[in-house]
Amino acid sequence: MNFRRWLDHALLLTCLVTVLLTLQGCSNQYEEATREAYGTTQQRLLELGKKIEVGQVSNALLIKTYARQLSQAQPALDEVAQVLGRDATTEGPQYQGLLERLKKIDQQPDNKGQFVPVFQELEALHAATDPLVYNDALLDVVNTLADLSGGTLARINIPKDAQTADIEGGGTVPGSYLVGNPNYGHWNQDSSGNSFWSWYGKYALFSSVIRGFGGFGSNYHSGPIYHDSWYKRDRYGYYHDYGRKTYGTGTDRHSWDRGQKRLEKKGIKTPKPKNYGSVSGQKRVSTYASMRQKSASTLRSGSIPSTSGKTAKRSSSFFGSSTRGTSSGSRSGFGGK
Repeated sequence: MNFRRWLDHALLLTCLVTVLLTLQGCSNQYEEATREAYGTTQQRLLELGKKIEVGQVSNALLIKTYARQLSQAQPALDEVAQVLGRDATTEGPQYQGLLERLKKIDQQPDNKGQFVPVFQELEALHAATDPLVYNDALLDVVNTLADLSGGTLARINIPKDAQTADIEGGGTVPGSYLVGNPNYGHWNQDSSGNSFWSWYGKYALFSSVIRGFGGFGSNYHSGPIYHDSWYKRDRYGYYHDYGRKTYGTGTDRHSWDRGQKRLEKKGIKTPKPKNYGSVSGQKRVSTYASMRQKSASTLRSGSIPSTSGKTAKRSSSFFGSSTRGTSSGSRSGFGGK
């Protein structure tokens, strides 16, 4: 009888230990998957930085050229040109924004609820660090410099006659392609509850310098940029059309979705995304979108997407076992050749 009681207790203890080890194993899987994805994305970001600094990102080179030519042709805009020129380097808000987002990643998620947003943010960063995708994202800065030149410098990927920067009430918005991009500013609220755009730090120059830019400045809109009037008009912008899913955080995307629903209730429909960016860049974005859908399906099923393909029980995922897919010559864009 004592033996049976002892055996029952031993079996119970064995079951408890097994359950605890299983739970710990699940927790470790979340952390392991995060570490692998984090390491891959961190390496891609470092490689992207090297490409930028050695001149292998074509639109970064174009930003340098445009900023220099704008400063020479219109000395009154020299300060604005210099600020925009920072995006041709790793010190610009676009690249620095990716670094800050990576630093904020929780590398030790304990459960699925913590793991899902972490993995989704790493997916977005993984796509954003692709040189082809990053190169297209710089189009907004290129075209901002082009518009400030008054037509001297050519826009890229935008029809010449497109009214890209007009706002309701008249006038063009300096820096229009960057409105709505959280790397350059944010939507604020006035005392009446209306959302208006506020530039960060040095980008407030768009408001202050342009207003004092002689007679040419009178062509520019100098008042607040209100959210509702801004998004009711058809306009071009990489971040607006494609980049929000990669260069905005989960919070930014949720904020946009809420704003869009609010506009719809008012009868305001935001224009559909346009074919914006290079053909190769668009294909790469499409590939990443497809992979996100697959990993989302895997997560919904209760499985953990693979970051390396080493474990057969895991489904293939957005992340590859190497970073070679970041090169412009790769065919897949997510690991392997």
